[in-house]
Amino acid sequence: MKHLVHLSFCIASLSSLPTYALDLVQALELAQQNDMVLQAAQAEYLAAAETESQSTSALLPAISLSLFTQKNSTETSNATGSFSNGTSDYTTDGYTLSLTQTLYNQQLIDAMDASESFSAQALASYEAARQSLILRLARAYFSVLAAEDNVTFAEAEKKANTRLLKQNQERFKVGLIAITDVKEAQANYDSTVAQAIIANNDLSNQQEALWLIINQRPDSLNSLQDSIPLNFPELGDIKSWQDKAIANNLNLRAAHYALEAAKNNYDSQRAGHYPTLNLNAHHSSTSSDGSTLGFGGRDVDDTVIGLSLDIPIYSGGYTSSKIRQSAATLEQTKMLYEKQQRQTIQEMRVAYLGVQAAIAQVKAFKQVLISTESATEATQLGFEVGTRTSVDVLLAQGNLFKSQRDYAKARYDFILKLLEIKYAAGLLSSDDIQHISQWLSPS
Repeated sequence: MKHLVHLSFCIASLSSLPTYALDLVQALELAQQNDMVLQAAQAEYLAAAETESQSTSALLPAISLSLFTQKNSTETSNATGSFSNGTSDYTTDGYTLSLTQTLYNQQLIDAMDASESFSAQALASYEAARQSLILRLARAYFSVLAAEDNVTFAEAEKKANTRLLKQNQERFKVGLIAITDVKEAQANYDSTVAQAIIANNDLSNQQEALWLIINQRPDSLNSLQDSIPLNFPELGDIKSWQDKAIANNLNLRAAHYALEAAKNNYDSQRAGHYPTLNLNAHHSSTSSDGSTLGFGGRDVDDTVIGLSLDIPIYSGGYTSSKIRQSAATLEQTKMLYEKQQRQTIQEMRVAYLGVQAAIAQVKAFKQVLISTESATEATQLGFEVGTRTSVDVLLAQGNLFKSQRDYAKARYDFILKLLEIKYAAGLLSSDDIQHISQWLSPS
């Protein structure tokens, strides 16, 4: 019995422990550890970085050592009679040491330059993925908060319609209103029940989307404070932000390195027509304990050092075809770089205008919320004294809850726009998440 009492006390103690909300900074740390998209991008970068080492190795000395031992058995038949017929068995051992050093190979030099650009492109893409994770995490985090708000608003609307339905039913019983008012209140109540179900389902979906990034399901998230600063201190004119994007946008930087790699690859294919010059050194040592004639063994050491000049003359049109192929790829990469440049400018301008619009929307929707709250209170009072109908109350309540949703969404959109303009400029970092997390607090 003592053990049961102690176990019950422990369970009660555990159930009474406070739950801690996951703040935005913690969520980002979890995302950086668990997001599969980022980890795949990191692995892609590490794989691409190895191409630089591989291309460099082709210009470095190649040394090989070959060891061998062999058993020889020889039968001799002499038709002239000068030597007698016989059999010779002996063993041969030896080794061969070879060295090859490229002295001039323009194709390998250009290929090495291409691999350096390719590695730089992979690094820029990986850094872009790191910034993209910050934006994806913020979107998922605030989508959960918005979904939680929608659940709260939906439940409040359902509660308000429940109260109105009961009031109409009581008024109908005493003959103050017609049955149509009761039916309208019932229809609106049923609609709010369905909306509450939809809101709860959407919340579950948004929580799953966040789990996909952070691989955890927190009890709750820190919510946005009632008052947040509606300004962006670093927000200059749109031209200055456009220049920042051209200079720092990581997707554009990756496209630039891709173009450099394509140019170097084109040069490398053209160098397929150039001669190559190599240094070759070869040393071999052979030791045998007998010979085919039955005489004693012998040791042979042989060293050769030389230069080889290879001049390509004709390869069936293969080299020319590779040149044409790389030229087409280069042209394609030029167009993709131009497209990325335009897209970067377009994304920056959209983000810049979005920040300005978001600030104005938050202010406007806040004023709308204040007005609809006053209008709803006045309509409810009018309904209670008989100057307003239940339809008027339903419309006023609907406007109120809509304005609440709009105001909440506008605040989240404003924060995301701040992050989007930093991402478009290639300047988004965890410091921005640290700054925004100050606007959040446990629910």
